[in-house]
Amino acid sequence: MMYQNEQRKREFLEHLKGAKGFAESSLNSIAEAIDQWQTFSENEDFSKFNKSSALAFRDWLKSRKANTETGTISLTTQDNYLRRIKKFFKWLSDQPGYKSKVLKNDVEFLRLSRGDARIARQRTTKPMPTLEEAKTIIESIEIKNEIDRRDRAVICFTLITGMRVSAVASLRMKSVDMKKELIDQNPADGVKIKNSKRILTTFFPIGWDKPERYFIAWYEHLKSKGFQPNDPVFPVTMNSLNAEKREYSKEFVGRDFWSDAGGVRKIFKKRCENANTQHFTPHSFRHLVVSTLGKENQLTEEQKRAISLTLGHARVGTTFGSYGYGSMTAEKAVEIVQELKNHQNDKESFILSEEERIVLRRVMERML
Repeated sequence: MMYQNEQRKREFLEHLKGAKGFAESSLNSIAEAIDQWQTFSENEDFSKFNKSSALAFRDWLKSRKANTETGTISLTTQDNYLRRIKKFFKWLSDQPGYKSKVLKNDVEFLRLSRGDARIARQRTTKPMPTLEEAKTIIESIEIKNEIDRRDRAVICFTLITGMRVSAVASLRMKSVDMKKELIDQNPADGVKIKNSKRILTTFFPIGWDKPERYFIAWYEHLKSKGFQPNDPVFPVTMNSLNAEKREYSKEFVGRDFWSDAGGVRKIFKKRCENANTQHFTPHSFRHLVVSTLGKENQLTEEQKRAISLTLGHARVGTTFGSYGYGSMTAEKAVEIVQELKNHQNDKESFILSEEERIVLRRVMERML
């Protein structure tokens, strides 16, 4: 049975990769969910799946121990496991030898209750820096060596481009055209992009020119060192191996890429700590870009669309909804709604802004 299970699992993952174009990270997440099922069922034949086992798996996830504050798996993680294993069994129910055994109606029981699902999928509030806090972090970096220059450059670059951290960590020298101020996030060149979608971006006007100057100085520094088109823009710290351990330089960068985005995330964490600010992730700077552009400019619909495409979003609503106002506090929401109330007696001023529309839409969704 173990062999048959592994074979079905492998076929499913190959189907997702080849026919659906799933990224490796997504495949790993789905494989992990299937592993959870196999642990729960003690690797019982997948054909034994039924409604009772689906409900038992849901209960098993709820009580499963985890290294969290509550000691159990979060609702978000439970929801992710259930949705991924549900995808697998739906596929399996159409495969020869399983059609009469794995019933689609039974697969539907692989879900949280509506209430739990709503909680699991609700966005958590994540801190986003203000532009002043971003300035504090950047200007607090005292430049003594190449490591300091690289760290300042990568934070500045993230701030003025809003690029995802995986793309920043894998960016090549040839990806940046300084004359045209163009950054070509091309997966064909090895740049790691969400959904492997090529994105052209540029430097956003955030009302502060130092970050762009700092990045350009870093880029020119690498060129003066002889960095070639396929070399990384933000290389790892130089290291050497001796008989006992790997030693890292405290002053110089190497010429290798980061193995993943974790190294860049650590840079942000370290520099936030040094600046005595709270920890802001690289992705929070992506939110800051959108927030700054929206606040400082009366954007036309065409400009909003341009910003959205430059950030790699297919929909403007993603950029100026989840991103532009994703960190909105409850107090801010109340303030906006109260302003609407004040406008009721003034028909000429009773025109909803995009921000107000988003708030009202969210309030209405919660009421349904």
